[in-house]
Amino acid sequence: YEHRTSTMATPQFHTMSSSLLRFLIVASIVVASASEPVKVLVCEEALCPGCGIFVETSLVPVYSQLGPDVIDLQLIPFGNAQIQDDGSVECQHGVGECDANTYELCAIDINPDPQDYLPFIGCLAHTLPKGSSDEPLDPQLFQDCADSSNLWWSRIQVCHDTPETVDRLVKQAAAATPDDHQYVPWVEIEGDHMDIEHLDFKTEVCKAFLAKGGSHPACDDSVGIGEEQDTRALGAVPCLHEK
Repeated sequence: YEHRTSTMATPQFHTMSSSLLRFLIVASIVVASASEPVKVLVCEEALCPGCGIFVETSLVPVYSQLGPDVIDLQLIPFGNAQIQDDGSVECQHGVGECDANTYELCAIDINPDPQDYLPFIGCLAHTLPKGSSDEPLDPQLFQDCADSSNLWWSRIQVCHDTPETVDRLVKQAAAATPDDHQYVPWVEIEGDHMDIEHLDFKTEVCKAFLAKGGSHPACDDSVGIGEEQDTRALGAVPCLHEK
């Protein structure tokens, strides 16, 4: 398995503050009608440029609009990593990505509610330099995102620094990542793969929610479906899975 260095430049985006994101998520819960939420699976890896674009311009803003009453989110930061025969892990973008994925896994394990961990993931999508890195990134990057997202940094750090915990989380993430995934970000809505290069995430989630009898102003307004998604998320270059 070879590490590859991406030549894709890291896009620069503006992100909403964690407090604003939390406010929007809470507001979205109030307006959604009763119905089973749509199951959404997102497999990503921390240093994949296409993953960063999708998380920041699609997943975070759409979840902030629709909230947990519409989206039952499972996010798995393992991506195209592979567990070797000796138990070691090789990540597509090197040691730096394995280390960054671990911080994300720990944050999700400690704060399993997407309303808590998603601001942290979104912050990292905006902040972390994308592409291959053979060295761990500066821990301050992760601490800053934890602090701005109101997460308990010391607990995340302890988790990250505990080999037994990391081993458990990595194995769980590997098992939860579909074997047939071809690239990341890999998105499934109600178990069906979504082509993130050509389809609008918000539109597809709303279609699934309306089909289940649900109702939400952001979905019911057909003119507004997908309008606010950043067009850079469409056509974002994914990171291919090479076995």
